[in-house]
Amino acid sequence: MTRVLYLEASPGKEASVTSRLANAFLDTYREKNPDHEIEHLPLFEVDLPNFGQEGARQKFENLGAVTAGKGPIEAQGEWAGVMAEVERLKRADKVLLSAPMWNFSIPWRLKQWIDVVAHIGVTVVVEPKDGGISYIGQITGRPLQMILASGSPYEMRFPLESDDKMDFQRAYLDRIFRFIGFSDIRLVKAQPTGMPAGPKRDALEAEWEKQVKQAAERF
Repeated sequence: MTRVLYLEASPGKEASVTSRLANAFLDTYREKNPDHEIEHLPLFEVDLPNFGQEGARQKFENLGAVTAGKGPIEAQGEWAGVMAEVERLKRADKVLLSAPMWNFSIPWRLKQWIDVVAHIGVTVVVEPKDGGISYIGQITGRPLQMILASGSPYEMRFPLESDDKMDFQRAYLDRIFRFIGFSDIRLVKAQPTGMPAGPKRDALEAEWEKQVKQAAERF
C-alpha cells in the first residue's frame, strides 16, 4: 500500500493558511487515491523524541561504528526515539509538508523534527570523492510536496545580504531535504498572506487552493 506522511508544522489549524491548503490538497488526493494510507504527524501536538546529551553521545557513537564498518549501534534510550522517527520517514512513499514562515525561517517544532531525523551515519552516508568526501542522502525515490506560506512576498532564490527580509524558510527546507536524499521536491508557495481581507485576498486564496489541488492531482 502507498503511504503518505503528512508533516503539519503549524499550531494554527484552520486559522493557518498552510494547514487549510494542505487539507484541500489531501481532499483532492484522497478522491484520486482512496486506497492510499495517509499518516498525519501534527508536529505541535505529538511528543517528539528527546535528543539531548545522551542522544548526542549516541549520534557520534553510531557514526564511529558505521564508519568503522561495524554497523549501527543498538537502538536504545534517546537513540531509540531517533530511529523510530527515521523509520517512520523511511516507510513513507510520499511526503507532504505544510509550514508557515516564522522569523524568516521555519517553526521550531519542524526544526526539532529535522534534527531528529537528519544524521550522518543514518539518513546520510559519507563517501570519498576526488580526495575529499561526498555526502549521500539515503531517503531517496519519493516525492516531497511542500506547501509553504509567508506574510510578505519573497523571490524564489537564496537570500542575499542586500535583502531587507531574507527567505531562509524555502531555501533551508530545500537544502536539508536534498541533503538527506530527496530530489523530487515540489512547491506551492502562498504569499503574501499578510494581505488584508477583501477581494484581492479572496482571489489569492482561490489561486492558492487551485494550485494545491492541481499539485495533488500530480502527486
